[in-house]
Amino acid sequence: MKFSIKHEIKGRIRVHMNQKRMTFRQADILQYYLTSQKEVTLVKVYEKNQDAVICYTGKREAVISALQHFHYETAQVPENFLENSGRELNEEYKEKLINKVVLHYGRRWLLPYPVNACYTAFHSVKYICKGLKTLWNRKIEVPVLDGTAVGVSVLRGDFITAGSIMFLLGIGELLEEWTHKKSVDDLARTMSLNVDKVWIKEASGQEVLVSASRIRENDQIVVHMGNVVPFDGTVSDGEAMLNQASLTGESAPVRKTAGNTVFAGTVVEEGEITVLVRKAGGSSRYEKIAAMIEESEKLKSGLESKAEHLADKLVP
Repeated sequence: MKFSIKHEIKGRIRVHMNQKRMTFRQADILQYYLTSQKEVTLVKVYEKNQDAVICYTGKREAVISALQHFHYETAQVPENFLENSGRELNEEYKEKLINKVVLHYGRRWLLPYPVNACYTAFHSVKYICKGLKTLWNRKIEVPVLDGTAVGVSVLRGDFITAGSIMFLLGIGELLEEWTHKKSVDDLARTMSLNVDKVWIKEASGQEVLVSASRIRENDQIVVHMGNVVPFDGTVSDGEAMLNQASLTGESAPVRKTAGNTVFAGTVVEEGEITVLVRKAGGSSRYEKIAAMIEESEKLKSGLESKAEHLADKLVP
């Protein structure tokens, strides 16, 4: 890969990748590749200007050599890392925030007052209806307060105040949604196995190191001591003590022998086993848990629920 050095001090180098445009996927691939180099301690990739800041220990030549041998097409990066990187999500919500601010102030300064008033009145209906619905359910909660503030401002003809209230409420909703999705993505990324190479047992009995993407159902893989079980399956040979805390919360390792079922995400603490793969790729139970977390749109912590309840109590 062609690149140029923009700035350099001892232990830190900033390089510019010589390409017209860098996609989010390419930025993630580059970041994963550089982070996996043993000399590199920290990497930040900026897709907008095609730059990468690399902090390293050891020889500078090793970092330069790694960059020279880098190619997007040949770099081995787990697919779940690319899916859960969060780079695209952050950029999406940054653009939403900027667009909301520009639209609010641009509308206020550029649109004629009658048009601006009609626009504000139209969008106030959502908050007023939500407040009325809450009252209909015989509750006096935060939506009632929001609807009252917006509704009274509109009735008084104070459309600037009504617009400002709705703008602030919209910003709050957007930040809450962003925080929730980022937290879910971070948790899913933490749970990801990030196993890109596995030992497969061929018919001849020889063990060969291959890419995890090549593994199919009914293949036999060997999991050595200290490694993570990458797929759901059944033990066909060997004996091991497996740490299943990531799935079951059990503090003590569990003994697994031939015929026992093992799950992706568990760790072989002692021994060695050969696993007959039953579920390959995204079908493993461990990845289903991550997918469930990613798809959850309304998860709330106990502290968040208490805060909302307290806010509702303060409304009257």
